[in-house]
Amino acid sequence: MSDRTTNVKRNIVFGFIQVLISMVLPFVVRTIILYRYGVDYSGLSNLFASVLTVLSLMELGFGVAIVYCMYKPVAEKDDEQICAYLSYFRKVYLLVGVLVLLLGLILMPVLPRLVRDATMPGGLNLYFCYLFFLANAVISYVLFGYVSVIPLAHQRRDILSRIDLFGSVLQCTLSSLVLLFTHNFYLYLLSLPLSTVVHNLILAYVVRKKYPHIRCRGVLSEEKKKDLKKRVCGILINKITGVSRNSIDNMCISAFIGLAVTGMYNNYYFVLAAVMSFSSMLCRSLMPGVGNSIVLETPEKNYADMRKFNFIFMNLGAWAVICMLCLFQPFMKTWAGEDMMLGLPVVFSICAYFYILLSGDICWVYEESAGLWWECRYIMLGEAVANIILNIVLCKFFGVTGIILATVFSVFTSNMILFPRVIFREYFKNGKIGEYRMDHLLYALTMLLAAGISFLFCRVALPLCMIDRSNLLMCILCLGGRLLICSSIWILVAWLLWHRTERYKNAVAWIRGVIRKKA
Repeated sequence: MSDRTTNVKRNIVFGFIQVLISMVLPFVVRTIILYRYGVDYSGLSNLFASVLTVLSLMELGFGVAIVYCMYKPVAEKDDEQICAYLSYFRKVYLLVGVLVLLLGLILMPVLPRLVRDATMPGGLNLYFCYLFFLANAVISYVLFGYVSVIPLAHQRRDILSRIDLFGSVLQCTLSSLVLLFTHNFYLYLLSLPLSTVVHNLILAYVVRKKYPHIRCRGVLSEEKKKDLKKRVCGILINKITGVSRNSIDNMCISAFIGLAVTGMYNNYYFVLAAVMSFSSMLCRSLMPGVGNSIVLETPEKNYADMRKFNFIFMNLGAWAVICMLCLFQPFMKTWAGEDMMLGLPVVFSICAYFYILLSGDICWVYEESAGLWWECRYIMLGEAVANIILNIVLCKFFGVTGIILATVFSVFTSNMILFPRVIFREYFKNGKIGEYRMDHLLYALTMLLAAGISFLFCRVALPLCMIDRSNLLMCILCLGGRLLICSSIWILVAWLLWHRTERYKNAVAWIRGVIRKKA
């Protein structure tokens, strides 16, 4: 238990630093592109990134499945079994890299159909730009990408966070210099695969130095390969669902509305993704410890832990939602300008999407750690299909807002209705699914109360008209004032409602325990 808590602390601390830097630096790069090149360039980059995210489905989820299968041999210190898994995974990743390359090349004739605009911004060559993104994706697989599973299986995500931090600094620094001093967008695109090469070489060096006894050797038994492939099928469907939530959204906006609106929407999504990266970091930091706990502890103990983590996670998430609701438009007006702003319905929809997505995250941490991908396959597939259909239908009637609402409806059905059934039926088996859902209802009502008060208070005390881009100090004061209002109201409401409850006391005790552990 002590090692598990220490690893969680390491993962959170270094994960937080990595996410913070990875949020700030890409923001700088995106700002340079917006101001120096224009929103169409930004939309083009987002489109290609979405296409390559779809192609990443070729990975099939082997990485997640391999890490899950390694939990037991790592706990038992069975190095031979770990090495056999690694050897098998290396072959899989080499094959994935080749398939991504081939499919990426096959898709090139389809690219013009994904761009509604008649001409490319700045006379860029559509295919040439796309090839840089494709090269970056292929390199991430074929050049030592497989070694990342070793620290993950050992509950040391902090090692990857440090390397990713260096990679982010390198890539964003190189990209910024190229964008500022050359005014050559092709050179900027070239910096992406070059940075990935350096990142992966450093990854291979650090992991081999940290785990010298783990090498690609041995042969995985047919029984274990069969078990692995079954889990991969479930994970693949999960990956399809994840891709449909944003990448398909981007492609629909680009195809039906245009690159400019794609860029505007992705300014908003960039902020959302930055906040989501913190929640994802917390989930990733918890997951190795949860996987270890599922191997060693009882379902009763793990249910109590899940309820505790859920309380912490949803309170942090509610605070983030309230801040986004009140700061989104002032921030966009300050950063990109009023002509780059979308309407309040888009803001409300994005906040709803974020909160509903958060609501299922801790449940999914336990489902993934318990290896229940196959049991969730129909739910995830149904969500992906529903999201794509609703995207096309609602986009015609409500534009960007309709595309976001399509995702909100499909994610709500999965996260709040269907996924909990699986984890309580297959693992916990304690009949407390009603208690779990009641917890979420109470969290949502608390969030709505605080959000409503904060939104009205901010509109009266610090209205949007106070934002004047010619007066940067006033913009900063307005944003800071809104942040202070949101935080104060949320802390007051949450404390009044929860401070006497047992879940609050358990959560505080756990947080204090994590803080006091030496990393």
